[in-house]
Amino acid sequence: MRDPLRRCPYFVLCLLLAAWCAPLLAQAGGAIKVVQVAGNRLGSASSAGILVNRTLYVGGQDGRNSSGEVPKDFQQEARQSLGNVQGVLRAAGMDFGNVVWMNIYLTHLSNMEGMNKVYWKMIGADPPARTVLGVASLPNGENIEINCIAVSSAARRRVIHPQGWPQGRHIDPAGIEADDVLYISAQGGVDPLTGKLAADDAGEVKQALDNVAAVAKAANMSMANVIWVNPYLSSHGGPQRVMNKIYATYFEFGNTPGRGTIQVVDLPNHAHIVFSCIAGADLSKRMSIRPRNEGPSPTASPGILYGDTLYLSAKDAYVPSLGLFSPELGIQVRMSMRSLLDGLQKADMDFSNVVSSTVYLRDMKDEDPVVSLYGTFFKDNFPARTTLQQNFDMKSEDVEQISFIAVRQTLR
Repeated sequence: MRDPLRRCPYFVLCLLLAAWCAPLLAQAGGAIKVVQVAGNRLGSASSAGILVNRTLYVGGQDGRNSSGEVPKDFQQEARQSLGNVQGVLRAAGMDFGNVVWMNIYLTHLSNMEGMNKVYWKMIGADPPARTVLGVASLPNGENIEINCIAVSSAARRRVIHPQGWPQGRHIDPAGIEADDVLYISAQGGVDPLTGKLAADDAGEVKQALDNVAAVAKAANMSMANVIWVNPYLSSHGGPQRVMNKIYATYFEFGNTPGRGTIQVVDLPNHAHIVFSCIAGADLSKRMSIRPRNEGPSPTASPGILYGDTLYLSAKDAYVPSLGLFSPELGIQVRMSMRSLLDGLQKADMDFSNVVSSTVYLRDMKDEDPVVSLYGTFFKDNFPARTTLQQNFDMKSEDVEQISFIAVRQTLR
């Protein structure tokens, strides 16, 4: 909870937003290939997929049937959700074998076994790096939502497997490397060589980061190559400050990866923390993006530009340099988008370059007003969007958090 003394009066925030009005208007930019599927029920302000530079970003796909209803049988819902993902892939000339990174959100982690039964039947012989999370709520009463990143068959694809780690059927690959980008499955506090869980929260954090380092090393990279990290903490896990203190020792101060730290309801195998990461092999293509209003941090860069792709850290309405914060929903969304635009502009981009977004809500009942306002910032094409309520913490000051992936040069 932030110090109430640091909150800015409502009228001051309104004046600042008025001053920022011109830069916040939706801007035109280079065209991208939007992938839409007939009958795909995404709701407003989202594309089913965005294809750019041989990479496809697939927005969150639910398991509603053709009539828009959530099936009563969960495995049927999971099958439909994966089928909807496959529909987007096929519309872009791809299939499951092209997927390199997948996130699966479940409102009841007890459904993980049923989801896996469907998943391993459908995913095929070349499964992606994967993260599974237990969250509080999904749109429309859904029980599962899936998003992913896929790459063209023209890309060089390689499974990354550290020596001695378990492998075989129904085991997620540690990582998938597509050309020079490495996508890493969620890594937790279990030592893959011994199968033992670390004794405490600090031990879990260290083991999880050591696991990330081991996957990077197997791909001839190091932690310096990591460009994006999602630390996911379970609601019954240890405090974030424990994670941050250890996390900072693994990266160079001021040159840390982009990051979105999210507390979810639960994690598989009763883990307290997992890290889901992306890394790039060529350090000459890696650049930290830091707008003027954000100083260097030991735990997160505002964004990392890798080649033409920008990974922007999740933003909420708080402006660190000014100590501004408002509890009002509309102002929060505008402030979050303003902060994200700062990062985009620092990389010579704007909202038209955004290809993928994740919207985290404090309460799913706020979805309609948040997404409606969010949508006004995009002129022609909407990013592939995923929306979820990550936990049940209704005391949080933040109504929402938003993260972006953007691409500087898009295909016409």
